[in-house]
Parts: sequence; C-alpha cells; structure tokens
Amino acid sequence: MATIKCIIIDDEPVAIRILELHLSAFPNIQLVANFNNALSAIHFLHDNSVDLIFSDIDMPQMNGLQFLKTLKNPPSFIFTTAYRDYAVEAFDMDVVDYLLKPISLDRIARAINRFHERKLECTKPVITTDEESVINLKVDKRIMRLNTSYISYIESYGDYIICYYNDKKFVSRERLSNIYQLLPQNKFIRIHRQYVVSIDKITSLVGNMVSVNGVDLPVGRNYQIQLRQIIGV
Repeated sequence: MATIKCIIIDDEPVAIRILELHLSAFPNIQLVANFNNALSAIHFLHDNSVDLIFSDIDMPQMNGLQFLKTLKNPPSFIFTTAYRDYAVEAFDMDVVDYLLKPISLDRIARAINRFHERKLECTKPVITTDEESVINLKVDKRIMRLNTSYISYIESYGDYIICYYNDKKFVSRERLSNIYQLLPQNKFIRIHRQYVVSIDKITSLVGNMVSVNGVDLPVGRNYQIQLRQIIGV
C-alpha cells in the first residue's frame, strides 16, 4: 500500500500528541510535520506536498475552515474539533471526515478507510462511448487518456495493474477484474487471472502460451477454450 503523507494542525499540544499516537498504528501513514497554527502550515505547503491534512477548526489567527479556503488545490482534509457547529459547512467543502474530540483509534481508522475509498473512486477508469474507445487511467497524480486500440495487454499485481501501451508502461492502482469489465468486450479477452490481452495483438498460440506483440504470456486452463473459439483455432 502506498505511503500517505500527512500533517496535523492544532493549537492544543495534547490533541497533537493523541493524534500522533493514533496515527502511529497505521504503517502506511507518514506524519511529516505538525503545526500549532494554520499560517505556519500554509508556509510549509508552499514548498511541500501532502496527501492528507488533519486540522482543528477553532484556532487563533485563522480557523480551519478559513485555512481550507485559502488552498487552491487542497489535499484531502479531515477536521478534528470539539464543536459540532461547523459540520455542515465542513462537509459542504467536501472534506473526508469530521471527527469530534476526544477522538478514539477506531474513529481514526474509519476516517482513514473513508480516505482510501475516495482515492479508489478517483482511480477507477472510465470508458467513453466515442468513435474510438478511450479509458481514463490514474497514473501517479495524472489522468492518462488511453486509446484502447494501442493497449497490447494489461498485467495484474494484486491491487495494481501495469498497462502496456505502445512502447510505454503505465502503473495504476486498480484491480484487473474492474478494468476488464470496462474495456470493449469484443476487443479484449482475459487469458489468465493475471492477464487481459488485446485480441487484435495476438500473433500466435502454442500450447498454453500466447504471443502478444512478441511477448509470450501463459494461458490459464480455464480460459483456453474461450480463447481458441475467439481466435478460431
């Protein structure tokens, strides 16, 4: 699982220590800094990027809501506060979660799960119905628009895929089963639990190995009959 860089902003040292303790239970969370006011965090963010911010709301000089409004392209936000009054306004600003103090470990866990769910939604490829099929694939922080006619095959590594596109490789956090459902079904076929290939790019089939643009890939036993029917052998 990818590392999540985060910062904490709170004018109460005890509140920061509690959050630090809770976040230490999550190995993929990297706390890079904490601040006792929003202005210091703004200066930090000018030169540094983070994935997630835990911020109090009621703080001197600038409150958490005002701080969020100053950020042009804000990272994900989780508010931590002793007051319920700001919840509606906070969720109108599309924050991940709104945690009321005192904050328990299980409530932090639920908030982090919600963060992950949002990220997964953002990385799901979307296929259009234009004349040429195109998928939008999240690669790092970019959205790549890929014409499916240039995809040779897609390889699975757990929750990630590698898309072989012309002479390039694109890695995305996506499950192979999800992306296969979105690809043109008359153009792609699953040949193995780890591979989906372009039918047009298949150049040969020998035994349980198929060649796709010169690359030999295994054909799973459960997929051999369907593959032979589709390519007519």
